[in-house]
Amino acid sequence: MTTEVAPGVHLVEIPIPVALRVVNCYVLRAADGVTIVDTGFHTPPTEEAWRAALAELGLGFGDIAKIVVTHFHPDHYGAAGWLQQQTGAPVLMPATERPQVERTWSAGSNVAGSLTSFFAGHGLPPELGEAIADVQNLQRSRVQPQPRITWLPEGRPVAFGGRTWLPIWTPGHSEGLMVFWSETDRLLLADDMILQRITPNISLWPGMKVNPLRQYLASLDKVAPLPAALTLTGHRRLVEDLQLRVAELKEHHRSRLQIVRDAVADGKRDAWSVGLVVFGPHDDPHNVRFALAETLAHLEYLVEEGALLRQQEDSQVRYRIASA
Repeated sequence: MTTEVAPGVHLVEIPIPVALRVVNCYVLRAADGVTIVDTGFHTPPTEEAWRAALAELGLGFGDIAKIVVTHFHPDHYGAAGWLQQQTGAPVLMPATERPQVERTWSAGSNVAGSLTSFFAGHGLPPELGEAIADVQNLQRSRVQPQPRITWLPEGRPVAFGGRTWLPIWTPGHSEGLMVFWSETDRLLLADDMILQRITPNISLWPGMKVNPLRQYLASLDKVAPLPAALTLTGHRRLVEDLQLRVAELKEHHRSRLQIVRDAVADGKRDAWSVGLVVFGPHDDPHNVRFALAETLAHLEYLVEEGALLRQQEDSQVRYRIASA
């Protein structure tokens, strides 16, 4: 269940109730105490997996000195509050992610309603709206209890796991995501910013005022010069050649942008129709919302580039090829 991937750094695969099946979390052992990085959803299997992993490492909850959460997505954030209850440890999280935490997980937020109305304006069939709202409400139940968070500023070194890490703001996968760079050990704790074999979801959500794909491509350029010997990822295998993987991810999005543009040229004018070309049909509402939101990120990137025009027609947003 645990694998030592670098001196004192143990990979822990925590099961998650979505298609990816597991999230890569990490236990860092050092003289200054034990640090957990990322947590999984808060579900009974997560609790069982953490108890088993710590026991395998000869640790108990009382040994945990810090909990680091890299970004607000529930597979990374969800069990932080429960782990804090068990350990008494502080939960450290990028300050750049605070607006997303408060907007998404605070009491009284209506993210489910915002999602369904936003997606409805981009062609989502009405019968899928309720299912997507149900998924969002279910995710909310999987991040309880909420942790008390100590917010980490960008660029100020932070010590945990026997190393000094530089937090680097790398938005795109989420607006506030940070990676952590250990220059001494040439370790990049990249969570979901860099993934092997699969690509991080880059999505446009309601309320966003930025172009997430443009942000993500800039973030790739920001981390590419780092001489990482090993990149610790949030899912799947770890990355041993950071520069190669960055180049592959950039090429993936270049290719996808062309597919999206061609779909609009072929008469697919709303994001839902374009998404069916890019991703095919999905039965799982969890995947439906990510496919539609990622399609929107690529459409809006092309609008900003001047390749497409966005048009509001009654309550619907549609896209067309920009005239030469």
